[in-house]
Amino acid sequence: MNTRTSTLTIVVAATLAAALTGCSPAVDAANPITSATKTTITTPATPTSTSTTLDPAAKESQDRQDAELVWRKFLGVLLKVGTLPADQVEPAITAVAVDPALARLRAQEAQFRAEHKAGYGQDVSYITWPQPIGGKDTAVLSDCADGSQAGVRDTKTGNKLTVGTANTLLRATLQRTPQGWRVANSELLEGTTCTPGR
Repeated sequence: MNTRTSTLTIVVAATLAAALTGCSPAVDAANPITSATKTTITTPATPTSTSTTLDPAAKESQDRQDAELVWRKFLGVLLKVGTLPADQVEPAITAVAVDPALARLRAQEAQFRAEHKAGYGQDVSYITWPQPIGGKDTAVLSDCADGSQAGVRDTKTGNKLTVGTANTLLRATLQRTPQGWRVANSELLEGTTCTPGR
């Protein structure tokens, strides 16, 4: 089996659902939104326009919130992609991923559909930031995921085939695109565990 595909399979089995129901994106307490500057420019020949410029700390906080939201949506797509009508799969996965994660999601979806598998349950994310985004177009986050209430099931019988685990350390790399943040890579950090919130 391809290592990248098997890693995604492990991530699917470990995290399969997002914390979209009941969890809002976390704000890093070390980098709260501190201020926004609002400037109004008026000239006699043009109508009034308003622009908002965020200071670096506010920009970092906003970038983190946006990236975390996409990560959680990505996990949600992993959970439901096997149950979506075929014509809804591509829009769902392109809304949250870019290559190489996008190609792996397509392959995983096709494999799961052929094998009559789909995700079930709910995963809870505990996201931390190993490094600041710093205005860059690439972001790396860590997720101490609790996938103990999620896994893979047989769509014909409904039987659970796998059950995820708590304290599963995942690393995600996100890419800023014109449409917003998208997951470019996700990996299970095998052989390691984590403590939520640390």
